[in-house]
Amino acid sequence: MKKLTLILFVSIFISCGSNNEKNTTNEDTNQKTINTEKKWQEFTIAAIGNTMSEMKYDVENITVQEGNWVRIYLINEGIDPAMLHNIVFINFGTRKEVASQSMEAGPSKKFVPDNKNVIAYSDLAQPGETVILEFEAPKKGNYEFFCSYPGHAEIMRGYFFVK
Repeated sequence: MKKLTLILFVSIFISCGSNNEKNTTNEDTNQKTINTEKKWQEFTIAAIGNTMSEMKYDVENITVQEGNWVRIYLINEGIDPAMLHNIVFINFGTRKEVASQSMEAGPSKKFVPDNKNVIAYSDLAQPGETVILEFEAPKKGNYEFFCSYPGHAEIMRGYFFVK
């Protein structure tokens, strides 16, 4: 019986011994977090105007670095309840197609269609409201942005350059 107890004790002791795996400390975890921290580029864009002829974004061009994260603060400066705005980033040359499909998407989809050319989009901003859009910049190239609320795409638009 004593031999059996001794064998069990030794077996348990050996199985609880150290292994060659590296233990992760808080310092290691913090270092990983620091090394993978996102690089942000922030922009404030105002949607201005209270009539179809006045409305526009106050920024026409946005330039970012490939792989950086983009944070857009879209401020709807309108006061007319009919002036809802968003911002939709798309592949270059697809604005008319996506805008046409936006009307079909309707309010339940925030006037943004399920289209492979849509890169990112914000919520609709009510007059006086600010919405925030965050996304990772796509690969280098030229892109566009526009408001997909019906009737706004021809006037409220700009260019998005990724370097």
